[in-house]
Amino acid sequence: MPQRNESAELARAVMELIDQGHRRISRRIDLTRVRVLGLISARGPLRPRDIAGELGLTASATSRHLTALEREGRVAVEADPADSRTFLVRVAPGGQAEIDATVEAGAAVFAQVIADWPDEDVATARVLITRLNEAWARRGDPTAPPATGPRWQRARRQED
Repeated sequence: MPQRNESAELARAVMELIDQGHRRISRRIDLTRVRVLGLISARGPLRPRDIAGELGLTASATSRHLTALEREGRVAVEADPADSRTFLVRVAPGGQAEIDATVEAGAAVFAQVIADWPDEDVATARVLITRLNEAWARRGDPTAPPATGPRWQRARRQED
């Protein structure tokens, strides 16, 4: 088991990686839009409230993103057969093309960043980062309320 100072240094390094990536990427693309499209692509069709809950968005923000994405032909909406008060959202071909282009552009930039790394280091980094992601997924967020839905709704439910 790593010593505390090594764990802290790893945490700092990961946070710096996330921060650098976020700053450089967010100048070029709308990260929330990419997250919405990616979620719908991976797990759709979804109700807007499920999208909001999964991504921690407000109903208003989710609605704005879905309206823009639908107008641009990136998502399609359809009646929800289980609940006539809402609808289901699925990714349209234009949305999948946007996801693919975003991933491809990100992979190209990332390849440039690690271009001078030996293949063994790239393979080791992939294995370790995959392990780290799996550990995060297993751990979950201990501060998150157990209920689903947007954060503002979950917080209100906890107060009741």
